[in-house]
Amino acid sequence: MTGWTPWMTAGNAVMVDPAADQQTGQGQDDFVGDLTYYGFQQKAGKLVSDPTNDYILYRARMAKHDSKGFGGNWELGMDLDGNGSVDLVMKMTDKKGQTITFASPGTGANTSPSTTSWGSFVGSITLNTNTYNYQNATAVDGGYASTSSTANAWVTFGISFNNLQTAIQNYATGFSNYVVNDQTRISYISFTSTQGNAINQDLYGTTGNLSSTVTFADLGAGSGPLSPSGVVPEPATYMQLGVLMLSGLGVMWWRRRGAKGQTTAVDIGPANKHLV
Repeated sequence: MTGWTPWMTAGNAVMVDPAADQQTGQGQDDFVGDLTYYGFQQKAGKLVSDPTNDYILYRARMAKHDSKGFGGNWELGMDLDGNGSVDLVMKMTDKKGQTITFASPGTGANTSPSTTSWGSFVGSITLNTNTYNYQNATAVDGGYASTSSTANAWVTFGISFNNLQTAIQNYATGFSNYVVNDQTRISYISFTSTQGNAINQDLYGTTGNLSSTVTFADLGAGSGPLSPSGVVPEPATYMQLGVLMLSGLGVMWWRRRGAKGQTTAVDIGPANKHLV
């Protein structure tokens, strides 16, 4: 799993999630992860198909692989200023094709499952084989988490820094000048939803608690402030991430060290093992 950074709490502990705690019976929408086989990860870099723009890639381990595809709604709530409340909701939908849309939070506190709401989703971004993937978790990546008896699946999607910045400026109230770069810190919650309009399937990092008044952080469902590539970013570091759907091709990882312009390249292996 070279290059992927697991989600961490504000206390710098790896976030985990048990199997079979989603509430509607679909294992393919059930987050799962433990201290050996991480459940939620992200990284940042440039796609081979788009070497100009930087991207954030998010990937989640689901308890069950479905041959028909993910088929659900996976949403990320973003705390942009570190005060514990959700400032923007980003939804990745796999229904008739894969899209990303955004919603502004409601007028409540937006600090817990029971106080968080959002409006209609807008600003659709269409994903493709370069920015979306769904596949079995292979043995090298941990085909099974210890909390799941079925073969796991990876759901992966990416969004460019520019598109995320535009969405934040347009749809997150009070953040019209927000900048997304490799030093930006965002805290997250992650959940699956049957219709996309409620936290009603699985909230990552806690067991159930979908109507709790306890804050996301106290439930263990809120991440610490994460840079696009992880909790503690390294300046002048980036990845050539590759095309998500490529199988069996090498993906190169560059890290600049020492004198200006000095670069080393390391082959981190097949994309189907390390990217999705």
